[in-house]
Amino acid sequence: MKNIIYIVLLCMFITACDEERWLEEEVFSDYTSDNSYSTPQLIDIAVVQLYRNISDIRYGQVTQGSTFAFQYTTDCGYNSLNLNAVLNGWGDSIVPEAGQIEYFWENFYKIVYNANVILNRIDDVEYTSETERNIKIGEAKFFRAYAYRSLVILYGGVPLVLEEITSPKRDFVRASAEDVWEQIINDLTDATQLLPEADDVEQDGRIAKGVAYHALSEAYIVVEDYPKAIDAASEVIDNLGYELMKDRFGTRSSEDGDVYWDLFRRGNQNRATGNTEAIYVSQYEFLTPGGEINDVLPRFSIAQYWRLIGNDGENLFTGPTKGNGGRGIAWWSPSDYVINQIWEDSPGDIRNSEYNVIRDLVVDNPASPYFGQNMVESGALDGVNIPFGRRWPGAIFAKCTPIGNFPEEVVDNQANNSHRDRYVMRLAETYLLRAEAYMLNGNPGAAADDINELRARASAPLITGSDVNLEFILDERARELFVEEERLLTLMRTGTNIERVRNFNPVHNGIYGSLQIFDHQNLWPIPNRDIIVNSEAVIEQNPGY
Repeated sequence: MKNIIYIVLLCMFITACDEERWLEEEVFSDYTSDNSYSTPQLIDIAVVQLYRNISDIRYGQVTQGSTFAFQYTTDCGYNSLNLNAVLNGWGDSIVPEAGQIEYFWENFYKIVYNANVILNRIDDVEYTSETERNIKIGEAKFFRAYAYRSLVILYGGVPLVLEEITSPKRDFVRASAEDVWEQIINDLTDATQLLPEADDVEQDGRIAKGVAYHALSEAYIVVEDYPKAIDAASEVIDNLGYELMKDRFGTRSSEDGDVYWDLFRRGNQNRATGNTEAIYVSQYEFLTPGGEINDVLPRFSIAQYWRLIGNDGENLFTGPTKGNGGRGIAWWSPSDYVINQIWEDSPGDIRNSEYNVIRDLVVDNPASPYFGQNMVESGALDGVNIPFGRRWPGAIFAKCTPIGNFPEEVVDNQANNSHRDRYVMRLAETYLLRAEAYMLNGNPGAAADDINELRARASAPLITGSDVNLEFILDERARELFVEEERLLTLMRTGTNIERVRNFNPVHNGIYGSLQIFDHQNLWPIPNRDIIVNSEAVIEQNPGY
């Protein structure tokens, strides 16, 4: 009976409604694909999305990939939760069907597409300032170049798309790697003329012309135009107002530490705070709508120390703490190469100080007989059979995490992991690019001088030209730029990834496993999906796949 009453009432309600009103379409937005780029404000929103795209790829939540894909596939680190993870294994795992391979192809081409739309539409937008228009063009050209630089290093020659695509297209063909690099250089050269000086940038995180010159130096190294690579890097080093930070500075400079430690403390990354070394800094606004890119580096790079059990059977720690780096889950761990080997010939180096590379933790569980003692030094872990994913890897790198200065939300739960801004480019790397160019141009003495700028700041022993070779430069990059640089791209660019993975990656060199990496894998495969859907032309697969 109740059901009958409900049905009758529902029918009465429906018949009582205004039929015309039911048929009215409520428009929530007037924006279409045609007018979404019609004002300077809308163009800027599109440009901001390019910044966001880079931040997502480099530091975002891992689904199919992230910055860790450019770290744990290298000499510097490995997936420490899953020995057989796709990008751990290389070998039979890096295949045209792999999701990670598709992820980066798709997302870098999204940047290309979005940049092309901006460049195609911006001439029809009315600007009161041509300078503002030129800056937006410069930003779009830089990001298109950045995307193509990543694509050509990862995959070799790729389809070169320079116009907005407005209809389905299935006839892409690969351009040569040489043609792609030529376009990258053209875009970056334009950007050097269109972007503002660093001191004229009005907003933290926005790029200036130094960013384009820095990237241009790397591009000229690849095409073996070493004098131009030197000139581009010199422009950044000598003429654009950047300087290495050599004295203590910033939000925690009164605490024990050193200037290298200061570079990575919260609130110290942007030029507006006095950091003259920062060239390009990705912005992360903690618990701010629109700024909450889920920067996973702190959690994923820190060991699960808080779950370690001593050889007496007691937990060594009561839980995650700020002082130990927060709630680590050890998804990715540094290799012995970066924890120990690169420091053997660099005594006194502050980049390896107790503040920057933390190799032991104080046991804080009062129930443990090791309470108050150093976990490693005391032998608390001796003889303990610890599962692969929960081992103590040997160190915590303080640049990965805000030691002692976490927001509570990050330590206690996983609500949001964005805790500080992150470098994409830093002047220290510009010195190393110029050093590489000097070396390749037959001037190892000048290369040593540039490297010594960093080593003097780090209180490391200085070197001479006879010490300089590519291996030393790669080691110095690891000492200075660990987890900042996209290490995989550096090694693939220099043709050294295969050898260095075999020598230093512990899941390949026999320490934790003997996984394979094949000789042809200095390039990734073209995603098979894109080859198949490109039905009106042929995209050739890379050799060996």
